[in-house]
Amino acid sequence: MICTALVPRICSLKKIEHLLWGILFLLPTGLFAQNYPTDAKVLEDVKKYHGKMATAKVQNEWKLEKEAGYTFSNMAKRVVAATTVKENGVSKNLIGLAIYTRGSASDKWTFSRYFVTSSETTGLTMLTEAQIREQTLELLRTNPGQVLVTFSEVAWVYDITFPEGLTYETDRTGDLIYKATIGYEYKFVSSYPFEGGLRRYENPLEIYVRVKDGAYRVAVAVVLNRDPVKETLMTEKQYNTLPTLSQKPFDELFGPQGPAVPAATGKKEEKNGVKLPKVKTLIKN
Repeated sequence: MICTALVPRICSLKKIEHLLWGILFLLPTGLFAQNYPTDAKVLEDVKKYHGKMATAKVQNEWKLEKEAGYTFSNMAKRVVAATTVKENGVSKNLIGLAIYTRGSASDKWTFSRYFVTSSETTGLTMLTEAQIREQTLELLRTNPGQVLVTFSEVAWVYDITFPEGLTYETDRTGDLIYKATIGYEYKFVSSYPFEGGLRRYENPLEIYVRVKDGAYRVAVAVVLNRDPVKETLMTEKQYNTLPTLSQKPFDELFGPQGPAVPAATGKKEEKNGVKLPKVKTLIKN
């Protein structure tokens, strides 16, 4: 009799238990106790990992992520702001993520790495526009491939300018990225029988400035692709006469005047009625 009387009550309790688990399952993950590392533990792990931190401070709240192949949040991230120790009077302000991982939902969080998302150097004198321009031109003189990857086909460089002024962005390495424009002439052949000449470009240029020997220096520059603004057709003889940066020193192929294109001469050109060079102005983006 007693057992029979208790059965409905037990069944009712089981239903309530199942209902509660169902509600908990639907609640946001952040409401569960995740047993995150303490702030002190995070700072200890980050300083040990980086090795050159003078100060560090945790910011914001924990963020959970679930990578592909996992049915639970296997990664936890916490923002940590830090400064590095001074070296030759120079230090860096860092913003990064302390990243922890776990193999299962019941495992403890294990420190993985400190991923720097932004970095800014302090204690250095910034370069002027003239210095950045001159140092970039110096790269073209000594190692043109660090600016123009296809320099073997570049027949002339007009100049490097800063149409939007001297503004920069930073990346996680601490490089300062300046926005500029570079004008140059590029040799091309579009078809045979010969049709080719020069294409003039006014392309965006990203100049990367980083710390070297305790001072800011231009390290490398990247040209961004853009359509040409002008096209000059010429004969094959004219084309072959024009030198490029792989054949002549940079200063011989630099300046506002542009390349000296030899006049088209010869009976063949005159007979066919070809008047070269022919300049075709294209739409500028």
